[in-house]
This record gives sequence, structure tokens and C-alpha cells, in this order.
Amino acid sequence: MAGMDSLTPRWVEQLRRRAGAAVVDNFFRGVSGAAGLHPQARPERHGVERLRDVPYRQTGLREHTLDVYRPRRVAEGGAPLPVVLYVHGGGFRILSKDTHWVMGLSFARRGYLVFNINYRLAPAAPFPAAIEDACEALCWVVANAERYGGDPSQLGGRERGRQSGDRPGAHHGL
Repeated sequence: MAGMDSLTPRWVEQLRRRAGAAVVDNFFRGVSGAAGLHPQARPERHGVERLRDVPYRQTGLREHTLDVYRPRRVAEGGAPLPVVLYVHGGGFRILSKDTHWVMGLSFARRGYLVFNINYRLAPAAPFPAAIEDACEALCWVVANAERYGGDPSQLGGRERGRQSGDRPGAHHGL
């Protein structure tokens, strides 16, 4: 079979990869969407507030938005929280902040202010677009965390702050 790959036209291989990515992406979006229908998935049931689709770049692109998850006590004037910048996985090609909402909810339930970001995906936005977007999001989070009740000095592993994400999050090396 290994020899067959060299006989496959490039466009067929690209089509196969795109179709595979679409199947996987839609599977995870469907599972995530179905899980979001469960009554326990509602952030307010866990004392968490979710602010959706906050732009971190003024481009008008959905890929340049993030969701903020914060414990209600911050919304009500509690002490500043450590901050998590969550970068979703998907090999820079699939998935989104919407497929990883449970991570934002989980961290916020444990007392963190969470910024769960979207970023541009390949192949429509080739390398280094995703990294540029994650860096822009990081800069925005540092500049705006206090406004949402966070302590930007507790971001990125200092004190209790965390950077988090799946493998692409680790690759970003924020």
C-alpha cells in the first residue's frame, strides 16, 4: 500500500484530507452541541457566567472571537482571579472554542477566569495564521483581564495562573 501513495494524484490526496477533516470536525461539533443540550451543561447551574463571541481582533471574523467563563463571584465583585488562556486542539485545521466549551466551564468552576479562543484554521489560513491569532489573543487577554475580573499577573503559570490547551495550545508556546 505504501507504493500506492506515490501513484495517487495530489488533488485526490488533498480532497481525501479535507473530507476526513470535515467528517472529524462535524463529528466533534455534533457531540459537543448535543452535550450542550444537557441541563448540567448550563454555566449558571455551576455558578459560572459565560460571555460569548467577544472580539479580540477587530476584523469581524468569527475566528477572532473568544468566550469568557468566569465564576459569578467575580461578576459580583469578588477578588481578582487567576487567568487561563485556553487554546483548543484540532491540529490547527479543525474544531473551535465551541467544541471545547466544557474546558472553559471546568476551569471556571474551579475558580479561574477563562478566555477560550477561536483562531484561523488551515488550509484556508496557512501557517503561521493560527500562531499569530493566538499571540494576538494573548495580548488582548493581558490588556483586558482586569476588566473581566482577572489578575493578568497570574497568567501563564505564574502563581495559580495557567495557560492551557490541547496539543496545538502546547505548540503555540505562549
